Amino acid sequence: MLFAAGISDQTDPSKALEAAAAQALPSLQGKPAHAAFLFVSGLYRTEWQPLLRRLRKELGSPLLLGCTAGGVLGAGKELEHAPALSLSLAHLPGVKLHPFTVTPQELAEQQEPGFWIEKTGVNPKEEPSGILLPDPFSCDCMGLVSGLNAVYPKMPLIGGLASGASEAGGNALFFNDDIVPEGAVGLLLTGDIRLETVVSQGCRPVGRPYIITRAEENVILELAGQPAMNTLQQLYGELSEADKKLARQALLLGVVMDEYKEKFQRGDFLIRNLIGMDPSVGALAVGDKIQTGQTVQFHVRDAGTSREDLQTLLGQGSLPKSGFSGGLLFSCLGRGRDLYGEPDVDVRMIREAVGPGCPVAGFFCNGEIGPIGPRNYIHGFTASLGLFRPRS
Repeated sequence: MLFAAGISDQTDPSKALEAAAAQALPSLQGKPAHAAFLFVSGLYRTEWQPLLRRLRKELGSPLLLGCTAGGVLGAGKELEHAPALSLSLAHLPGVKLHPFTVTPQELAEQQEPGFWIEKTGVNPKEEPSGILLPDPFSCDCMGLVSGLNAVYPKMPLIGGLASGASEAGGNALFFNDDIVPEGAVGLLLTGDIRLETVVSQGCRPVGRPYIITRAEENVILELAGQPAMNTLQQLYGELSEADKKLARQALLLGVVMDEYKEKFQRGDFLIRNLIGMDPSVGALAVGDKIQTGQTVQFHVRDAGTSREDLQTLLGQGSLPKSGFSGGLLFSCLGRGRDLYGEPDVDVRMIREAVGPGCPVAGFFCNGEIGPIGPRNYIHGFTASLGLFRPRS
């Protein structure tokens, strides 16, 4: 198994593709590319279909997936706010590729598990790994991920929502030689391949955990037996001045994924935004459905916390220190230079953790996809990293 990555910020998209391919190809050591992943800045103004055809022809017609992006990642660099593209190539012996496209209408009608088995040609017993690239304007992204979770409960899924456009119809998804205007493109992989994931939500918990004692839909009415806002106000009064400042800037809610744990730490929470308050009843609105009985803890986020969170997760013992062939990184548009004040922070930390011999490519997304605990979710402000290695 071999991966290769190339990146270019040439303003001519044709020349940028040539440069990225020339940068990547030597790492394949003359072996064929079975899959290619292409992420291109939405600032390019070009017809992509002829370029996709030419690229695939020159590479020997591999499977090609990709999309437009608000910025791209690859070969140890992060290129934002400028025309640029990132190309990842993979030589995958012993691996079966099961690509698919799905339309908004198909998603609205997906009722039976057989829909996805027929669509992908993969039986859940094969325990696939998945890559998913939806268009956020036309696709029910949460419904899509939930549907795949239901049929493939053991499948790690990574990906990102296409970015670079501010309105419907502005993004493009790539599927071999074709431009897919809406819905999603994806790939399930089976056979001699294993996907390890690192999902850094860039937060740290503050205060202590609370039990939700009353909730409706996405509204928390009571925490620990009292109005949710009262509990939050008490917590705020106990924070340090530094954490109070962070809480005023961005206070989030972490939902515990494994209630059987005795202590909760980084990686144990699914982070969701607080989207509103109702002082008349003391309620808090959350950017997702919530249930009575769940354990939650408030979180804060800043550049230092985001850096520390990714570094901590990369250093955990569950992640092998070697043996990875390559990876794909899906990072939030809110990260990068805008968060850290300098470029290449996330890709530099990843390269230090997995080594320069593990090429990583990807893009800045409108939402990131990755597992927390046993299920896959759509995230915000997250770096979702997938690292590939042989099973054998």
